[in-house]
Amino acid sequence: MKKCINLKSLIKVFITGLVVTGFTFLMQSCAPETEVKAKLSNTNLSVGEDFIFSDSTQNADFLLWEFGNGDTSDKNTGRYKYNQPGQYRIRVTVNGTKEKLFTVNVKENREQSLSRLMEIQAPETAMQGEFIVFKAVGNDKQWRWVFGESGMVDSREQNPIYSYSEPGIYHIELHTENTQYPIMHLIEIYPQYTEDDSSDAMSIKGEDIREKLQAIADGKPFNNNYNYIVNNYLCRNQKAEVVINNNKFNDFYSYCQGLRITGKGKLSIDVVIVDMPEGDNACIKKITVMQSSKSQLAQMN
Repeated sequence: MKKCINLKSLIKVFITGLVVTGFTFLMQSCAPETEVKAKLSNTNLSVGEDFIFSDSTQNADFLLWEFGNGDTSDKNTGRYKYNQPGQYRIRVTVNGTKEKLFTVNVKENREQSLSRLMEIQAPETAMQGEFIVFKAVGNDKQWRWVFGESGMVDSREQNPIYSYSEPGIYHIELHTENTQYPIMHLIEIYPQYTEDDSSDAMSIKGEDIREKLQAIADGKPFNNNYNYIVNNYLCRNQKAEVVINNNKFNDFYSYCQGLRITGKGKLSIDVVIVDMPEGDNACIKKITVMQSSKSQLAQMN
């Protein structure tokens, strides 16, 4: 009789355990997933500016913060700052399984921006009548170029193109928003016909390229004119950079295809400027093209 009672008790305990275990499993499976409660105090920062990262996720036994630049932290809360501008992806992982992502934008502070001195990139010599590319390198928003020939502001573009009508030595001034005094550059302009033909040789190359590009724009055989430029001047580099009207950019192949498709006798290739490569047989890596529609030229005339 006692054995029978004990067996019933064991069966009862076993069934009760199964019910409790099943109920617990059911509750856990139906319960909502734990939300990662992490946050940042700021996501738009300047270089060197602190921000606070923190996490209050329940039952978070292990945390890993990854700051997108190789730095990590396992703290619940702390301060961090970036030393370089850019966009960073921050990830926090809780208990090795759940995670949350943040995007942080870091810009240069004003002191860093101003610490980068403006400079002029331009040749020291050029030919009378030659189109010259002038570049303002640095952080600024306003540019006023005085090329020394007209006695007034000649351009307000960052990278203007200018040609001198008279030979001589000219003091170029670049006035910017954040410079106390103008940036200076000295250039000597040789007469159009000179024994020093280094610049003149580049002008001849530019004119030769211009004629072939005009032929492509006029619908003449594409392959002959295209391959002539690529093989003779670009060392078969079809990805050489082309700057169009000082503000648009293409690789050489795409630019020529665009001329072939959209030109159809409507475009005038006015000027082609090639950057001076080092060495007599160096490859031209960049071409500046000034072009306009023929209808606009007809209206001007």
